[in-house]
Amino acid sequence: MVSLKHTESTIEDLIDLPEDTKAELIDGEIYMMAPALARHSLVGTALTSELSTYFKEKRKKGPQGGDGDSWLIISEAWVYYDRHNSFVHDIAGFLERDLPELPTKGPIEARPSWVCEILSPSNWRNDTQKKRVILEEHQVPYYWLVDPERKTIQVFELLGNTKRYEFVYSVEKTDGLVKLPPFTDLELDLTEVFRH
Repeated sequence: MVSLKHTESTIEDLIDLPEDTKAELIDGEIYMMAPALARHSLVGTALTSELSTYFKEKRKKGPQGGDGDSWLIISEAWVYYDRHNSFVHDIAGFLERDLPELPTKGPIEARPSWVCEILSPSNWRNDTQKKRVILEEHQVPYYWLVDPERKTIQVFELLGNTKRYEFVYSVEKTDGLVKLPPFTDLELDLTEVFRH
């Protein structure tokens, strides 16, 4: 990720970039995003597929098929948090009641209920440190950090009244089938997610 050193850039500056530019705004600084490596993309595709299939099956079962919450799972979700923070999450999950309509242009302004970032050398510091603090401030309930090289998932959750993330799980490929919050009905097969 390459930073464009503008002092206190805003969402307007991000929107003014050429349309095909992939960039994020973190603490008032615009970061140009490098193309994803193959393993990064494969892990993201596997997770999105698992979650999308899971929620599709839940919708087929109707209200009796679960807790009643229907989710939208969006890869490369561009989300607005405030004038100085707008991220392109690898994957984000929104409760449908919070996002009844998708925007036709610009970022999503609804807060996600779950965010998943897939680590790579170019974004490691932003995902593990800077974004985490901002997601805490905006009270995003669940945050996953997925490391395709180490084949691990770390799960962070806002618990109690702390308003800060607590580390709740760390799993790896050899754990096989796991159930991770907030999707505790889903058996996620880590041998498939981290197949390569």
